[in-house]
This record gives sequence, C-alpha cells and structure tokens, in this order.
Amino acid sequence: MRRFHSYRVESYLDYLKKLKLTRKITDIHLHHTWKPTKKTYFLASNKEKVIYGMWRYHTKTLKWRDIGQHVSVSPDGLVWDGRDVNLMPASISRHNKNAFAIEMIGNFDKGQEKLEGVQLEAVKKLIKGLFEIFQTDHLIFHREYSNKSCPGTSLDKFKLMEQIRDKVEIVGASMATKEQMKQYLLMVNPVPKINCTPDEMVIYYLDEGKKEGIRGDIAFAQALLETGFFKFGGLVLPGQNNYAGLGATNTTQKGRAASFDTPQIGVKAHIQHLKGYVSKKPLISPIVDPRYTILEESGLLGSCKYVTDLNGKWAIPGNGYGEKILKIVKKLIAITVKEEPQNIQNEKILEENERLKEENLRIQQQIKKYEDLINALKHQINNFS
Repeated sequence: MRRFHSYRVESYLDYLKKLKLTRKITDIHLHHTWKPTKKTYFLASNKEKVIYGMWRYHTKTLKWRDIGQHVSVSPDGLVWDGRDVNLMPASISRHNKNAFAIEMIGNFDKGQEKLEGVQLEAVKKLIKGLFEIFQTDHLIFHREYSNKSCPGTSLDKFKLMEQIRDKVEIVGASMATKEQMKQYLLMVNPVPKINCTPDEMVIYYLDEGKKEGIRGDIAFAQALLETGFFKFGGLVLPGQNNYAGLGATNTTQKGRAASFDTPQIGVKAHIQHLKGYVSKKPLISPIVDPRYTILEESGLLGSCKYVTDLNGKWAIPGNGYGEKILKIVKKLIAITVKEEPQNIQNEKILEENERLKEENLRIQQQIKKYEDLINALKHQINNFS
C-alpha cells in the first residue's frame, strides 16, 4: 500500500526548506477535493486511507503516475504529503511546469461545506510559507484556467490573499465559533473578572457584531488584549463593563474612564466604536458609545478598513497593536473544539441509514424491473395460447 504521512504546517515547511529543489517553482495552485468531503474525512477511522483513496483514483482510474497534488490539507489542520515536490503536479492542464499543487479536503462550493477554523489557518500559513520559500506570491485558483468552480465558489481569492498578508477586514462574519472563543478565554484565564458568564460574554460579542456587520471574534480579541484577558489591572475597573478602554487615556485617573450599566451595553459600545473606525454608515442600534461623536469630529470615522489600520489610531503610538489582535484571533480560530462522541456516533448512524435507503431503493427498482419482465412474459404466453 502506498503510504502517506501527515505533518503540522510548521514541520512540513521545515522539511521543505531542507529539500534540494531540482525545478523552479513560481506558482501555487489551489484546489478543493469536492470528493472526499470534510465529512468523509471526519468520519473515517483511518485518515490516511482517505488520502490513499485519492491516490487510487488518480493512479488506477486516471492513470497518473502518482497522486496529483504535492500536499493535501485536511479539516483537522494537518498537511498530508503527496507527489514528489520535484515532479510537476497533475494540477491545471498546460500550467503545471512551475507549479506546486495544494488540495484542500472538502467541498467549498456555496451552500456546501465551509473552509474555516484550523483548516483555513493551516491553508493560509502553508501558502504564506510557500511564498517565502519559493520567493513568489503567485497564487492561482484552478477555476482561473478551467471551466470549474474549484477551489470552491465560496472562496474569494482577493480576500484570501488579504488574510495571508495579514490584511484582515474588520467587517464581516465571525470566523471563530462561540465555543472556540470561550475555550480560549478560559484556557488563558479560568476566572475572568466579568459581570456575566463567559458564554454570555461571547454571545454578546457575536450578536452585537453581527447586528452592526463587525466581526465579533475580532472585537472579542481586541477586548482580550485591552483587558488582559479580563484580568483588568489598568485604568479600567471590572465593574465598569468597559472592555475596550473607552475614555481611558494617559491623563485619565483609574476608574474614571467610560462606564456601562451592563456587560451587554459595554459590548455594544465597543462594537459601535469599532464600527465608527471602520465605516461612515450609520449605526443600527441607538448610540451607547459616549465617544462615537469624537470619531466624527476628528475625521477618524471610516478610516480603518483593516485590523492593522488601527495602529496609531485606536492605540497611540500603537506599533504592532493590530498585529497583536490578529495573533489572538488566529489562536481563537486554531482552538480544536472536541466533538461529542455521541454526535460522531449519530453521524455514522445517519450515514448508514442513508446508505441503506439508497440500497433499498435500488432493490425496489430491480424488483419492479423483474415484475415488469414477468408481466410481459405472461402477456406473451397468453397471446401464444
């Protein structure tokens, strides 16, 4: 059996740096498998066999010399090796000479599966590392040279490149889940000084962020940075429900920054202030941010599209401020939330039920075919008689 090995992204990149290259690589090709899906991979008891299945299809059905891609990135964030890097991939017809091919396991067409969490982080980190090793930034989606949707209609190349380059927009949907956000907080600070439960705090950030079109996970990461993971200890006291240092400057006395009656209002004020930096569009909710008008007066309204644009504006001098937020966001997204064994078992039962339904339908169709044949024979016999 052809064997495949999995690596963490960093380990694979280290291996690649030591590899003696005998061909020039200038293009990074990105694909999704479509099949196998993420679900197929998660349900497989032996993950290597999923990669082996692709190898069998490529070599036995398509008659290629080896698996087509150089690496496959699985939903658990691992990089599986494939074709020899010094060999051209079977990737995009007539464009393989200087290519390195990546397959992302999953179906990322709209309405299907999502590229998210540890898999997305692994893909971004891998591509960024390949850019550095091969001294290129030429990322190619399969669909650019083929009448296909690959690597999935849900993927936007421009946005992916922004994320790879750490140009992450503040607007949009949260990429981290509620469980990832909560687990990361409690991992760093098991006893946060907040006037609500960790679950409630995370939900406030996700809900208020969604309402205003701001990524709740980015705002939450900023709150973690500003409050020292809700340990406080600076100019703002826990009872003020102020998670963004609103009104806290070098001349502000301890406890005299903005205060809010409840944690939810404090989160709302934070989200509103962040939206003020991002956009000139009016707020959806009534204004509770006492410093929103200051943004209008100072010309800062709508001045920060990306997280790193906050450097020197939200925080002064703010060197590396946005980068620190992004580092926290990456750690949030990288948290692996353990799926309950019962849920996995239920998935397997549902899969088996679907298989049995299909098999039953196939048998019923066969029975119908034979019944029609018998009836036709009976008719012929009666006519003969």
